[in-house]
Parts: sequence; structure tokens; C-alpha cells
Amino acid sequence: MFIRTLPAAGTHHATRLAGLLIGAVLLASCAAASPETTPLQTHYIRIQDIVSPQLLNVHVGDAVRWQNLRSEPVRISLLSQLSGSGVSCQTGFSYFGSLDDTATIPPNAYVSLCFARTGSIQYNVWLNLADPLRSMTSTAKIIVSARPT
Repeated sequence: MFIRTLPAAGTHHATRLAGLLIGAVLLASCAAASPETTPLQTHYIRIQDIVSPQLLNVHVGDAVRWQNLRSEPVRISLLSQLSGSGVSCQTGFSYFGSLDDTATIPPNAYVSLCFARTGSIQYNVWLNLADPLRSMTSTAKIIVSARPT
């Protein structure tokens, strides 16, 4: 003889709610580990006939946004080697297991990085992609320090 028992009225609802909560926790933990986190503060580097500022001090977790204010594309190249763990978010840089150290910025657009570790990042900008030898700006620098407590 087979006897079927039905769950109590609230059991199905509680099981479904528990499943939704577990899913939300998993999604939140994946989002926290993603290289696309929200920056604490955004700092701007303006690219016109020069790059300004040439020296920028930021904190871990801040975003640095290079803005191309020119009418033609420019190229930025990081001279400092960054691994994926050194960056917590990025826009405009390629990311296939490791961060590409160059990016082309269309006119009136930007690229950005959020730095996850302290250190010094040097970079150059090429103002004329057709003439890279004569259009390179002087080397600029970003210093990333720990956030004060």
C-alpha cells in the first residue's frame, strides 16, 4: 500500500524562498569578485594638446578616467604591467584573462580603470595615430596609495 503525504501549507513557500535567497547570495558573491565594481571616487585625466594632470594621486578602489577631448582618436599605453588582480573595474581596455595595456579612445569618449592595489602606473598617450613617433606625449604617472582609515 502506498501512502502519499502532502507537505504542510507553508513548506513549499519556505523552500522556494530559501532557494531564492541562496541564488541572491551566489549572485552577490559573483558580482563582488567581478572586475566591474563600482569605484569609490572618479578622477579625470583630460587629453587635448597635452595630458592633464601629468601626475595624479588616487586611492585603491578609485577610478581613473582618461577623456579624449580631441576631434580625432588617441591611443593610451600603460608602461606599468598590470594583472587582472591589480584592476577592480575597467572600461575600454580589453580583458581576456589579462588586461591589455593599450586602448584607443575615440573622439569625445573615455577609457577608465579602477586600481585594486597600491603602486605606480606610468603611461603615454599618442595624439596622432598616423604619426606615432612624433605624437607621443611625455610620460605621465598615477600613484595609487592605500585609502586612509
